[in-house]
Amino acid sequence: MFKNRKGFFIAAALALVLALAGFSTPAYAGVLMDVQEASWAEQAIEEMYAAGIVTGYEDGTFKPYNGVTRLEAVAMLVRAVGMEEQARAKENAKVSYRMPPGLFWGRGYLIVGVELGMLNKDYLDQLQPASPASRVEVAMLAYHALDLSPDSSPLTFDDAGQIPAEYREGVAAVVKNGLMKGLPGNVFKPADGINRAQMAVLLSNIAKFRPSEAYQARLVGGTLSQIDPAAGVISVQDGVNRLLAANCAVFVDGRRALPADLKAGDQVKMLLDGSGQVAYIEAAGAGAVQTYRGRVNSLFAISGEYWLGLTGFDGISITRPVMSGVTVNESGTQKDVSSLSQGNCVEIKLVDDKITEINMLKTSTITGRVEAVHTSSLSLRDDSGLLTEMNVTGDVDVKMGDIAMTFGEVQEGDRVRVTVCENMITGIEILHLNSVEGEIEELDTRGTWGITIRDGDGDVEEYEVDEDVVVKRDGDEIDFDELDEGEWVKLELDDDDCVIYIEVDEDEDSSEVEGEIEELDTRGTWGITIRDEDGDVEEYEVDEDVVVKRDGDEIDFDELDEGEWVRLELDDDDIVVQIEVTDEDSLTVTGTVTGLDTGSSPEITIKKSSGSEVSYDISDDVDCIRDGDSIDLDEIVIGAEVEVRVRDGEADRIEVLNDEDITVEGEITDVSTSRGRIRIVQDNGNEFTYYLADGCKLYDEDGDRIDLDEVEEGWDVEIRLEDGEIKRLYQR
Repeated sequence: MFKNRKGFFIAAALALVLALAGFSTPAYAGVLMDVQEASWAEQAIEEMYAAGIVTGYEDGTFKPYNGVTRLEAVAMLVRAVGMEEQARAKENAKVSYRMPPGLFWGRGYLIVGVELGMLNKDYLDQLQPASPASRVEVAMLAYHALDLSPDSSPLTFDDAGQIPAEYREGVAAVVKNGLMKGLPGNVFKPADGINRAQMAVLLSNIAKFRPSEAYQARLVGGTLSQIDPAAGVISVQDGVNRLLAANCAVFVDGRRALPADLKAGDQVKMLLDGSGQVAYIEAAGAGAVQTYRGRVNSLFAISGEYWLGLTGFDGISITRPVMSGVTVNESGTQKDVSSLSQGNCVEIKLVDDKITEINMLKTSTITGRVEAVHTSSLSLRDDSGLLTEMNVTGDVDVKMGDIAMTFGEVQEGDRVRVTVCENMITGIEILHLNSVEGEIEELDTRGTWGITIRDGDGDVEEYEVDEDVVVKRDGDEIDFDELDEGEWVKLELDDDDCVIYIEVDEDEDSSEVEGEIEELDTRGTWGITIRDEDGDVEEYEVDEDVVVKRDGDEIDFDELDEGEWVRLELDDDDIVVQIEVTDEDSLTVTGTVTGLDTGSSPEITIKKSSGSEVSYDISDDVDCIRDGDSIDLDEIVIGAEVEVRVRDGEADRIEVLNDEDITVEGEITDVSTSRGRIRIVQDNGNEFTYYLADGCKLYDEDGDRIDLDEVEEGWDVEIRLEDGEIKRLYQR
């Protein structure tokens, strides 16, 4: 059930869908009274509660050992990655896929879950949102939400064999990055339900690993300069006095404390509530080890003592002295502190406000195309086609060649090389980018690949295509040879003008019209007047470089004859850039059959890709073809994809292009449970028999999952076919 090893893993183990009747979302904003019951998770619960990622119940409890449903897990993780507003905005959004039945809340979270790659839209209707989420399910949801890289290193848990093989690399990535860990006894217990306390710890770890924009907006940190518990006022080195919330949770060295336990000079991290008051404080006391990760922003010496300035990945900046004798550890090699440079990614450890350890962090580079630019994050599709969203450090270096730029100048569509450390983008290099677009004239898939396109001005150009080219249509990756001539595409070229990325643009406004030539104007600005199949007459200006073809040969514009049937290709200004002479009084229509009368006055109705419908009388001598073989007209099912040739206003040839991976409708006339077979009759009276595919799923009119022996004759149904067999059946 994975998409590139990432997908909706839960679907493989799902059965019946549970309704959410009686379920309510926890909602409480006061002091949580029972968090001490899970003292091991108390700090994480308070932190996530202050951040608005988890909530309490109306009775003032958190119920740390209550289970978490699948929908709750998705919602919490969506909040943790900073997509809460997007989820709320999409609560009533229209989508092309089915939602779980009986869904009373959380629709927007599921939509965002699909967009993040946490959930597979094709199996979303089987989610069972009110069912308990297991530890392995939540681990995989977190793996996809954070877009982690799979980790092939073996898991050392005693029960690692109980983790499904297809999930082990995801679980390993979550464990390796410190987001989840095992339970006492060196076990992971993948099938056990996850409770609210465990979920809070996971969410807290995510906030440390990759803080979202929403989390960082609430975060204030630094050295405590003043605390007045009586007045309820606190300030750090930024000099801003902030009020303590009435229910402010304070922790010192991981233990619950009081505001009075804080003192000037403590290193603190604070979270603000919605009103700007401090709702959560964690501080490190004397002798405690504090760890920071970020980029070096300064290094200087005072009286022989080094001072290191660091801009943390969480946005907090500090400058601290380096203890004498400390060296820089890089891959097991020790270097002098003076070897550090501005922009280096490091981890530092402090004890009593002095740096006692410095470790260089590994960095990597990714080259790809910017899909979207956000306030402090970037969506990047790399050259392998993988789409990743990563946060950007506040001091990110941006350049194009030798020119320094700002993050605000990075635009969607830019080809970039990014430097990544700890899943944070620390540097962006905007690369020289050549891009062209046009209509595919020809594909060469033999030997060295090639593509020929005609741009909006009618100019034709041929390009070599890289063997590792990434090709996208409707957001899905396809093979190069799946492209079709006539499609409008955008090409990205490397410095050698070799195509490395192709995207089909379904929204391109270039258009085609067909009709009979009424008049040619070859004097001055060329023009052509045609009459279409509906009898409408239209005049068009013709580009002086127009390409005209008849029988595959290129001819001059003035060699055209009035009365010839032609297909015109227009640019964005409705100027003719290409003319092709087709069979006189003949046209070809491709689309989906929405109506078919096979009686004494046969007629076919086709829905074209544009959404418009056309109907044609069917010739008495019509040729019906499927897979190269002749078939009878009544063997064509309504819902099939066909190509129809029309001569003199009648369909004289119908070729079935696809009748195996389509959706059909009809009334059930027979059900065979022993043979796994259903027969339907369509509106035109023609009957068709289909067998159930492996894994077929059947639903009644209430959306409940049913068995074949519960399906009844006389039902109106919608059937989704895959390879000619029933994959889904829905009672209408």
